[in-house]
Amino acid sequence: MHKALYRAYRPQTFKDVVGQEHIIRTLKNQIDNDNIGHAYLFSGTRGTGKTSTAKIFARAVNCLNSVNLEPCNECEVCKDILNDSIMDVVEIDAASNNSVDDIRELRENVKYSPTKSKYKVYIIDEVHMLSQGAFNALLKTLEEPPSYIIFILATTEPHKIPATILSRCQRFDFKRVTVKDMMLRMKNICEEEEIEAEDKALNLIARNSQGALRDALSILDQCISFGDNKVLYKDAVELLGTVNVEQLFKMSQNIIDQNTKESLQDLNEFVIWGKDIKQLINDLIDHFRNLMVCKVSNELDEIISLPEEIIDKFKLQSKKVDTNDLIRILNILSVTQDTMKTASNPRVLAEVTMMKIAQPMFDESKEALIKRIENLEKVIESGSIKIVSSKEEVITADNNTIEQEEVIYEEVKSEDVKLIEASWKNILQKIKKDKKMPIYALLSEVRSFNVHANMLYIVFDDNFSFAKSKLSSVDTIQYIENVVREILNRSFSIKIVLKSEVNNIELEIKEESKDKGEEILKNIVSETILEIKDSIHENQE
Repeated sequence: MHKALYRAYRPQTFKDVVGQEHIIRTLKNQIDNDNIGHAYLFSGTRGTGKTSTAKIFARAVNCLNSVNLEPCNECEVCKDILNDSIMDVVEIDAASNNSVDDIRELRENVKYSPTKSKYKVYIIDEVHMLSQGAFNALLKTLEEPPSYIIFILATTEPHKIPATILSRCQRFDFKRVTVKDMMLRMKNICEEEEIEAEDKALNLIARNSQGALRDALSILDQCISFGDNKVLYKDAVELLGTVNVEQLFKMSQNIIDQNTKESLQDLNEFVIWGKDIKQLINDLIDHFRNLMVCKVSNELDEIISLPEEIIDKFKLQSKKVDTNDLIRILNILSVTQDTMKTASNPRVLAEVTMMKIAQPMFDESKEALIKRIENLEKVIESGSIKIVSSKEEVITADNNTIEQEEVIYEEVKSEDVKLIEASWKNILQKIKKDKKMPIYALLSEVRSFNVHANMLYIVFDDNFSFAKSKLSSVDTIQYIENVVREILNRSFSIKIVLKSEVNNIELEIKEESKDKGEEILKNIVSETILEIKDSIHENQE
């Protein structure tokens, strides 16, 4: 019968314990100086070695042939403790033995001296599960224990333990095991088991174990079975439901480039492949966190636990995004991470999140406002805004004809239009879901859009004049506006127009001349930017 790796490779001596050198050193010094305490509290996240260390300590203080303060695991006492055939070391699960009566029974047994060993050791696991009455019953024993008694209390939630209990224990906090230490341990196990393992796979397993070595070994066990005694990166990705690192870089770059369409397409692909959306959000948070670290620090070995070639890719990508934008993206993703726990439709929430982080216009935060200003400055600098003049004949009061120059403001396809185009399928799907089939059928023929002053113009070809008349009723327009607002989380007024009418809806700015109009427009935009920046500066102060 197969024995789980975390059981087969449970630490048997102090030197086998991974990542807790500060605790092991103190415990060994206490044994060496005969300065052993009567009560210890081992706290820390699951899988970090609390119970294993407690059992090793129980053997070490009672070993008959200790070498270098380690239990020999060969003497009669060590073997009896390992085989659970001695009454002097008692392990209690507080989760199922948490009543006052259970602790009273323990107090009665404490009175009896050890049978074979020097110390009688009580290991109480998950001690925070004890009832208040049980804690009160334990308190008396902790205050005045016999000289031969050692209590080791283990917990993942020390904040739930009464202060009266904490004050009577020596507390040892077990750290999360580092990715580096976990990888080394898994490599050694794989070598001993004669299993071929890719470093990338072990790194992924370690990172997803969140500091719990026991979890890492459980995942490694699964990968070994899945890969027929081989641990491959692609298999680890499949088992963990995570996103391939190359896919993450592609998706994050689309977000940085504000490419909403591609970002939503990436999300759709992850859903099709059965990836967990919650895990995807977690992976994105880790990814953008690593980018932020690359922006502010050059010493990355301890901060980012990844292979060197992956860190190089992070450094390269971090140069393409500013810190302010990273903060904005991480804030939005963190809110989504919390909301996702109770979301009835995680996919829709994730899609809205993709649109928010890829399009600052949907975010009202200070960081988003700064990003929008930067985008506007780039548009002006690039020359995407241009002024076109046209002449119109006007009849004066004295019947004279004069030519009046009017200035028309033109813009390359705006971000609003790009957004509508990227979201149009979702809008149509919502209309179809609402069973508004005539509206769905007509709007499916739409080929272009225009947006000005928060008015969304839905443009039909000229041979669809009947569609315009059918869709232009007040109720229908209001319904479409509501659907757009629901999908985009933004309000637009809507007007149905034909292609031949598009020229008449462009913004007209009447100025004295082409050159004068361009100059005034740029001045207005620049002054607005300065006013917004000043406002942000004042708020920061």
